[in-house]
Amino acid sequence: MRSTLSNRDPGSSGSGTTPATGEPARATAAHRQRWAVDTMALAPDDQVLEIGCGRGAAVFMVASRLTTGRIVAIDRAATMARLATQRNLSHISAGRAEIRCAGFESADLPASHFTTIFAVNVSLFWLGDAAQQIARMRGLLTPGGRLHVFGERPTAAHATANLTATQLLLESHGFATTTSSAKRGQRQVLTCVTGTPIR
Repeated sequence: MRSTLSNRDPGSSGSGTTPATGEPARATAAHRQRWAVDTMALAPDDQVLEIGCGRGAAVFMVASRLTTGRIVAIDRAATMARLATQRNLSHISAGRAEIRCAGFESADLPASHFTTIFAVNVSLFWLGDAAQQIARMRGLLTPGGRLHVFGERPTAAHATANLTATQLLLESHGFATTTSSAKRGQRQVLTCVTGTPIR
């Protein structure tokens, strides 16, 4: 179990991850989505699943990094799926992205297919019994695939508690974990727990 803490504000990064021309911008979400996509360090051929894609900001950033890879993004809210589709029409047309209106529990997804699964601020990881969902995520990952659980918390204490709880959840379901975090502006703390199934 490895933990890293960065004081870098992900919103001030000059790493070339600014939204591409034509991407509708939402400043509040852009910082955390950009940090999340940077943290995953995706390869151009990755097969990616996003759980709870919202308006599709991360979908756009991920698909922009893919060549032969593809992202499937799901959201149970029809309005969010529609907005994400509108935002990503060019990537959908190119075959790099697919948006579905579906809950994770009912989504038809191929087993042992995804190299990366991620979720940003999705409550299933810290509310209620997530055992079945975590088990399903294990089954959807390829050997060596990674699950990234991202969160955003108002204080360092909240962030530490969230990281610890998420680590324990994943480790109790057979994942080896690492963590990372970064400050955004003066208050918010972005967190990530990355889990790799122990086979």
